[in-house]
Amino acid sequence: MVIESSIEDKNKPTGKTVLLFSGGADSLIFNYLLNPDILLVLPHGNKYEREELSHIQNLIDKKIIDGKKVIFNRNLNIGDWERVDSIIPTRNLLFIDLATLYGETIYLGSVYGDRSSDKSVEFFKKCEDIFNYIYQESHWCVDRKFKIYSPFKEYTKTELVRLYLEKGGDPEHLLESYSCYEGSKPDGFCKACFRKWVSLENNNINTENYFVNNPWEAPWLDEILPKILNHEYRGREDDDIIQALKKVGRL
Repeated sequence: MVIESSIEDKNKPTGKTVLLFSGGADSLIFNYLLNPDILLVLPHGNKYEREELSHIQNLIDKKIIDGKKVIFNRNLNIGDWERVDSIIPTRNLLFIDLATLYGETIYLGSVYGDRSSDKSVEFFKKCEDIFNYIYQESHWCVDRKFKIYSPFKEYTKTELVRLYLEKGGDPEHLLESYSCYEGSKPDGFCKACFRKWVSLENNNINTENYFVNNPWEAPWLDEILPKILNHEYRGREDDDIIQALKKVGRL
């Protein structure tokens, strides 16, 4: 595994594809389906960084991902700006900035239902425009053209997992991914755990004893349930949530 990267020439096109890799289910599936040249991991001081890195190492040790493709870049330290809901407002912009050092095609693991503005199609296009402008032909740079996007942005998490399974992906590997905001073992109550559970439950992947708490018993769920039932929470993903809740008798 590469602990820290060395970049021979930052000014020339590389022709490589880069996946911003967190070790979560989405990025694990993106890696399986897209086979990028580089898995770029960017530790940045967030509160669950230790667990995230530990799980990425576990994915490498179990050969679920190719350790030779993993690059760790430790130049970010933005944990002080993390909100209580685990959002760091400019995180993806900074991630993409660093990713441009390694390749011209940059993948982000964003899916339908992600509500942050820095995971939107509009955001990806604005980033393309900015970095294509910065890296245009000049006295210091050979012209580089970037494609920055999420290839499965129109898939809900449930649909993405379904596609992964249809393409031969191992369901057990998804249980080795890490998507929790709270602890070393998925707590089940955070919204990241809840969305992961919905996608696994709807694809008949057994999560018994996987979560510390039952996701469908999350204390915040009652408050937003009316929005989910009226399709005012995450749009089309609300149908997936309703389906999962019905399967466990929550609705």
